[in-house]
Amino acid sequence: MDSKQALDDLKAIRQIMERTRQESGREGGWIMVLWGIIWLVGFVASQFLPAFVGWVWLVLNPLGIGITIWLSVRMSRHTVQSGVSRAILVWWVALFAFDALIIWLFHLDLSRDLIVLILLTIAFGYFQFGLFTDRRISIIGILMAVLTVGATLLLPEYFYLTMGVLGGGLLLGSGLWFLRRKE
Repeated sequence: MDSKQALDDLKAIRQIMERTRQESGREGGWIMVLWGIIWLVGFVASQFLPAFVGWVWLVLNPLGIGITIWLSVRMSRHTVQSGVSRAILVWWVALFAFDALIIWLFHLDLSRDLIVLILLTIAFGYFQFGLFTDRRISIIGILMAVLTVGATLLLPEYFYLTMGVLGGGLLLGSGLWFLRRKE
């Protein structure tokens, strides 16, 4: 292989990577919008309807997971197939498997501690995901972690409302931004 062919191959690989990054950003935008809406509804309901919090999340989480899987399958038909989608799915499942182990080992029940653990895991997941795709996603993860810790320490009586409005708003706004960007 001569140097011109190697450079052409590298250029083609770079173009595929850039196209995949752009598509995953736009497609991931829909997932962020979905979860932003779920957080907004779920956490606001948790703040104002505490007697129904279990039922609210029992409906919202499976609905969100189902729609996320449907969107991911639908979108994978339009992007370059590289096995990355499967690795991302396994990675998110592994993060939540670790959460499940921590919840089981420390006997956490449906309390704010459990919610904070899950939210910080999600923030960590966004941070890590952004390291390999788009650093702006890492920034979203950092903001989500700061918001979670801040709401926990500074606004404990309004924790759920804060996470619904600001956390859900962060996901919703970021998702809309990813959907609208042209690069």
